[in-house]
Amino acid sequence: MLNVAILGCGGWGLNHLRTLANLREEGLVKSITVIDTSKEARDAAILADHKTNSIEGVKADLVIIATPSNLHAIQARELMSNGYHVLVEKPLGCCESEAAQVLASAHENGRVMGVGLLLRFHPAVTLAKRVLRNGELGRLESLRFVRRTTRKPPVGGNVIESLGVHAIDLMCHMLSESDPSAVNVEGDSIEARIVLEFPQGIEALIDVGWGTSSEKRTVTLVGSQATFRFDLDVHERAKMTVNGEEQTLYCDVKHSPLEAEIRHILAAVSAHKSGDSWKAIPDYGAALRGVRWTERAIQALPVSRPH
Repeated sequence: MLNVAILGCGGWGLNHLRTLANLREEGLVKSITVIDTSKEARDAAILADHKTNSIEGVKADLVIIATPSNLHAIQARELMSNGYHVLVEKPLGCCESEAAQVLASAHENGRVMGVGLLLRFHPAVTLAKRVLRNGELGRLESLRFVRRTTRKPPVGGNVIESLGVHAIDLMCHMLSESDPSAVNVEGDSIEARIVLEFPQGIEALIDVGWGTSSEKRTVTLVGSQATFRFDLDVHERAKMTVNGEEQTLYCDVKHSPLEAEIRHILAAVSAHKSGDSWKAIPDYGAALRGVRWTERAIQALPVSRPH
């Protein structure tokens, strides 16, 4: 059993806490420590075994970094240099060079490091990869990712960094970890439409937005013989349409992406402690690619000028 700490326990940190508490019941986690400078956040963390306002003296095998994004890189490097394994929520860094320094720190200190690109752990993504490998879609022609939410945009936030990064990583993952050859963007920091062009002649269309009239979270793969579609909020099944007839396909694993991600990082840390091999998901090259193309997409946003 492992001791786990959560650094930063706001909204997403509380999701980690609830998931870890369930895994504690299973015996995978020994204790959970919440670290937050906010007394309000600490008081809300009722499922934690320990609460503190500083990392100093905290005994943990793994630290989950769920602080504001501008702190991720420096906190990850400091924690790994002090012997902690880490799971870093996205983004890994504000730019490619900063993210590369975090990855170098993981190698230098021999630590397990995970990056919170959790859609790779979605059960329907595993199913989609299998359908693609089996040739059931035929020739893949295009991909579509839609993530539109009624949530208000955070102050100073950028929808590509917050929501688009998951889509960019997932599209590359679906295409056998291919790098895009170009990116085109329309919109602004609140709503954006991203088009990734891949060397195979395939386009991935990404539509992300805050403050929209309704919630929509879908992924669609269009092939020459069939179309595969799933809802990111549904973890048990997906839909495939062949010759105009829709059929339901069921996923093998029922864990939520967050739970699957945490189970994986816990297994990796346990393997490291035992001297066994472990695998990073995403691997470090893919993690760096995600930052690179997210940065390029943000740079490609049209420049708005006052009239």
